[in-house]
Amino acid sequence: MQQALLTLIVSLELEETLVDWLLEQDHVQGFTSMQVYGHGSGVSAMSVAEQVQGRQKRTQFMVHGQLSALERLLQDIRRQYPRAGLHYFLTPVISAGPIAGESLE
Repeated sequence: MQQALLTLIVSLELEETLVDWLLEQDHVQGFTSMQVYGHGSGVSAMSVAEQVQGRQKRTQFMVHGQLSALERLLQDIRRQYPRAGLHYFLTPVISAGPIAGESLE
């Protein structure tokens, strides 16, 4: 089975809602979140202060899992949050796992 990484970029207003929603999903074993900044030409969605700064504060979520499970998760997100302005990347994972007790030889 192919592993993948689903990266979601969401507004700060949606952050807590999405944290709660992801925690409720049975097929999500865990995820990572961090604050990021979006840069681009879509100034219509930016406040005046963000336009002056040239960036918009966002939250990025990363969910690692089986490709088929992440595709289902993405479908569920589309149904649950159809107009939330989410941006996503779904990328293959070549290798992943814990680094603990591995031999370096």
